[in-house]
Amino acid sequence: MGLEKMDIHADRTGLLIESDPLLKPYEAVIRRRLEKIDKMKTILTRNQTSLADFASGHEFFGLHFKAEEWIFREWAPNATAVFMIGDMTEWNITVVEVGGTSTHVVTDLEGGALLITCAGNEDDGVSMQLGAGAGENIALTAGQCMYFGIEFAINDVDQVDALFGATVTDTAVLGGVTDGLYFRTVDESAVLNFVTEKNSVESSTAVATLVDTTYVTAEFLFDGETVSAYINGGLISSTANSAATFPDDELLRLTLEVLSGEATANTCTIKWLRMIHLTQ
Repeated sequence: MGLEKMDIHADRTGLLIESDPLLKPYEAVIRRRLEKIDKMKTILTRNQTSLADFASGHEFFGLHFKAEEWIFREWAPNATAVFMIGDMTEWNITVVEVGGTSTHVVTDLEGGALLITCAGNEDDGVSMQLGAGAGENIALTAGQCMYFGIEFAINDVDQVDALFGATVTDTAVLGGVTDGLYFRTVDESAVLNFVTEKNSVESSTAVATLVDTTYVTAEFLFDGETVSAYINGGLISSTANSAATFPDDELLRLTLEVLSGEATANTCTIKWLRMIHLTQ
């Protein structure tokens, strides 16, 4: 293989010198440079693609707007996490002021976490729904698939009302939303429930007991036929889409709401929040 490469380099060098005899004194230098070029080409392409395709990688990786949607790709084989920071998700935020003038604070923490600090009044807090422009866009009809997940911690679990999941548009979902799939906990209780609700009729299953300032991961997956709830990676409950409380006749949107259950500025820290919706 080494001799073959040397012959190739010699031939290319010879062609250059033949076209320009003044290069003859630099024959050895030119050959070495050609060898380095081929070596670098192999490193870059791994003999699996062309230099032209490699050089146009910026057209595939990165952030691009194509076919009426934004697409982000990145090559990071040794990364443990990748974060995108910005306001590209269009959260529709509603301040809930039941107990008085609200001074709630939503703060970004290091590493991408979100800290929600309720106002120091009972039932004050914040309601957030994804898609200020798009609105309701999650269909849960047969064949549609959806994943939701959140890792969160509450400072005082029996003095905070919280709801995380997918619901119809509502600026006060904890006050009584009509349709949705979501996790819910209410003040005076540390129990986290998974709820399926259709036309204001709900089915609720206790899935975890929360602990102050302790992170819990709550997820649910709808595979097109059954929605399954998981806590810290373990399957807890499943509900078929044939159930009377399964919300298959309304479009939903990603929703979270946190309210204080007492006249104290309680907090909820969200380490991460994900929703994936697959349509056919």
